[in-house]
Amino acid sequence: MNNLKNQYLKKWMPMLMISLVGLPLTSFSAGGHDHHDHGGHQEASHEEEKGPNGGKLLHDGDIEVELAIFESGIPPEYRAWISHDGHPAKDPELTVTLTRLGGQKDTFTFRQQNNYWLGEGVVTEPHSFDVTVNLRVGGKDYQWQWESHEGRVEISDEMAANVGITTEAAGAGRIERHVQVYGRLVTPPEQTVELRARFPGLVTRVDANVGDKVEKGDVLAVIESNESLRTYELRAPMAGVVQARSVNTGEITTNASLFSLTNDKTLWAEFKVFPGQRAQVKPGQNVHIEHNNHMHESQLTHITSSPGGAPFVFARAALSNKEGGMAPGDLVTGKVAVETVEAPLVVDNRALQDFRDWKVVFIKIGDTYEIRPLELGRSDGRYTEVLEGLNAGDHYVVENSYLIKADIEKSGASHDH
Repeated sequence: MNNLKNQYLKKWMPMLMISLVGLPLTSFSAGGHDHHDHGGHQEASHEEEKGPNGGKLLHDGDIEVELAIFESGIPPEYRAWISHDGHPAKDPELTVTLTRLGGQKDTFTFRQQNNYWLGEGVVTEPHSFDVTVNLRVGGKDYQWQWESHEGRVEISDEMAANVGITTEAAGAGRIERHVQVYGRLVTPPEQTVELRARFPGLVTRVDANVGDKVEKGDVLAVIESNESLRTYELRAPMAGVVQARSVNTGEITTNASLFSLTNDKTLWAEFKVFPGQRAQVKPGQNVHIEHNNHMHESQLTHITSSPGGAPFVFARAALSNKEGGMAPGDLVTGKVAVETVEAPLVVDNRALQDFRDWKVVFIKIGDTYEIRPLELGRSDGRYTEVLEGLNAGDHYVVENSYLIKADIEKSGASHDH
C-alpha cells in the first residue's frame, strides 16, 4: 500500500499546485509597522499599487481609497485613508464585506480615528476571502471587488483519493485523562496445558515436535497401555503450538509431562501499577496499548497483587494476537483512561499541522481546501478539544493532511505575518 501511495505521490504531487488564487500578500510600511494587505488585482500580471501607509490603493476618478489590514501588536483591523480630489473626503460612508470559503460574510463599517478611518471589528484569520468595498461620498456610490486568497488550494476528489487524503466531519467527542503504565505480554494460564499419559505404557508413535502448530483433536502420540496392552491416542485438547516435548518412540510413560502446548491467539498485557497510581486504576477502564509502534484497544479485566510483596499490583488486559505479531515477553506501554470528559467540538490529532505560528486543520468545501487556525483546549494524544476556529459539521482533512500543507507552501499560497 505504501509503495502504491509513493507512486501516486510522484505522479500527482507536481500537479497538486493548481487553482491557487491571489498574490503575495504581506507588505511593510517605511516606518516598520506590519501592514497586512490582502488586495488582489483584476490583472495578475500588473504589480499592485501601494499607498504611503502600505495599503492597497483603489481609484475611481478623483476618489482614492487606501485600504490596509494593520496588526502590529494588536488584533488585525482594517484602516482606510479616503481622499476626494487630493483632499481628505468629507463624511464618507465606507463598508468592506468579506466573503469567505463556504459563504460566510463579515461586514465592516468605519468610523474616523485620528487621520484614518477604522473598521469596526477584528479581521479574523485566515485572511482569505473575496473582498467587496462600497463607498458613498459626495452623494455618489463607488465599488471595488477582488479576490484575496491565502492558504487555499483546489484538488479534485479523484486526486485526493489517489494520494490517500481523507476527511471527517468535526463534532463532539470525548477527551480522556490517562495514567501511563508499563509491562509485558504474558500467556493467560488457561491457554497453556501440560499433556500426560492417561495410563502408563509403551510409546509406539510420536506425531508432533517442538514448534508444530496443531489443531484441537490432532494426535500427538500413540501409547500401548501396560495393563490392557491396548493402544490409545494422546490428542491435543486445544489448538496451539507445541512448546516442549519430552517423549520418544519406545519409551515408557510415567506421570511426567509429555508435551507442553500453548495457544497464543490471545495474550495478556500485564502492567505494573505503583502506589501513586493505584487509586485511579480500576477494572473495566479502557486502555490504549502500544506494542511495536502499533496501537491496540482493550479494557482492564482485573487487578491482582504481585507475588513476593513487590511494591506494585498487576493490571491485565486481553489482546487479540490472531495475526501472530505478538509474543510473550514483548514490552508494552499502556495509557489507562482514568477520566473521560465530553467536549462539544474535537478534532483527530492526525489532522493537526503547524502552519506559521498556528496549529491548523484544513477544511474541505467542494474541491477547495483551506487552512483554519485553531485555539485548542484539552488533549489526550488522540483527540484535541477545539475552542475557536472551527464549526461543528465542518469537513476537515484527517489522513495525509501534510500533503495539503506541503502543496500550499510550495505554491506560495501562504505568507508571513
